[in-house]
Amino acid sequence: MSTTRPTTGTRLARALVCALLTAGCGPQTGGGTVTPGTSGSGGSDPDPQGVTEGEGMGELRKRLGDLVDRERGLRPSATSDAGKCEELCELATSICSVQEKLCELADDHPDDDAYQGLCREARNECREAQESCVRCVETNQNQSLPPQ
Repeated sequence: MSTTRPTTGTRLARALVCALLTAGCGPQTGGGTVTPGTSGSGGSDPDPQGVTEGEGMGELRKRLGDLVDRERGLRPSATSDAGKCEELCELATSICSVQEKLCELADDHPDDDAYQGLCREARNECREAQESCVRCVETNQNQSLPPQ
């Protein structure tokens, strides 16, 4: 098995993607521990677009499905429009945020196959969305480079 060394551009693209993906996953402002689905002040935790999501598996499953549908719908236009990469990466961040909440619920129900299956599905969707974000950034970066 051979490995290829990433180019400087690829490393830069990955660093940008990592920064975008982790920006929405950091601690809430105001400090303190936040329980999934709450802001620490008794209200529901909004996603990056300001939509409030519920704490239950059903609400999170629906939210995941909606985000995945939006992300997949955006993929084709993002390959030719660098401006769409940011939106694609924000959707990946939101998908991964929902995945974290779903898997935390699954951790609370270790013997429930439905919870475990949804956590696995959400992890796959998060990984695919992150990969799509990276591909978008790399593709658009390569298109903007002058010929050598």
